[in-house]
Amino acid sequence: MTTLYLKRIFTVLSFLLLGTLSTSAQNDIVLKTNGVEMVGKVIAVDTDDIKFTYKDETVEYTVPNPEISKITFSSGRIQFFNNPTETKNQATSAGDHYNKVAILPFVYIKDQETGSSGMTEKIQRETYNIFKSKAISLQYQDINTTNNLLAKAGVTNDNTSHFTMGEICNILGVEYLIQGIVSVEKTGSSNYSSTSVSGKSKDKAGKDKIGNLWGVVKSSASSSTYGSTTDNFETSININIYNDHGENLFSQDHNSFWQTEDAYKVTLNYLAKKSPLYKK
Repeated sequence: MTTLYLKRIFTVLSFLLLGTLSTSAQNDIVLKTNGVEMVGKVIAVDTDDIKFTYKDETVEYTVPNPEISKITFSSGRIQFFNNPTETKNQATSAGDHYNKVAILPFVYIKDQETGSSGMTEKIQRETYNIFKSKAISLQYQDINTTNNLLAKAGVTNDNTSHFTMGEICNILGVEYLIQGIVSVEKTGSSNYSSTSVSGKSKDKAGKDKIGNLWGVVKSSASSSTYGSTTDNFETSININIYNDHGENLFSQDHNSFWQTEDAYKVTLNYLAKKSPLYKK
């Protein structure tokens, strides 16, 4: 069920990407540093700003260059602002990309709805800890550094389709990039109950007696029932690893055997061990 659901997600993402490509073929797309996209026509690019009109409108707007991450022109040409190369140099002042790894914020989907940003970063950090524990010669970029560089370049989970993975590697100054999707769906609940019985007997004198074979025996008993309800979840994870040329080096899906809400932790460990970056 979850595998089918993931396939639907990837299909939707593919359609969205195709729709984006179709839109970009007819219009210029200005991506601002805050993640907002402006679709229309770039009239002019000046030293300090650009002149822009929205699709199907004639009003001309002026957008300061510091607010722009990049422009994807209808011709397919891309012009960067607040140059990612400069960002890359800041991130790689000690050297080049070699053996450096960054982990993107994971997409987190719960019950077919996009999860909270807090959960997204939580899984990102847990993935960082899993891989870093087996780093050996690899250098894993600190999560705060990764997220700050992404924010400065205007890259979010909602607009990564507008960047190649090679571009994001260059923005972060790394050779490898880990990207993932965690899908958790409630499948039902399990009820558990137990009953305990306690009792005692008394003889004619009213004294507690065990094994009274001759006297008149009175007995009494009491029972207690305890119950609990546990929610069951189905968890699927997809992990991809790219290099700074945009090549996909590793891609795998896995459904968790466990039914708890945090079963993704075990599944992350499982997929990490199968990846080429996990050094046993």
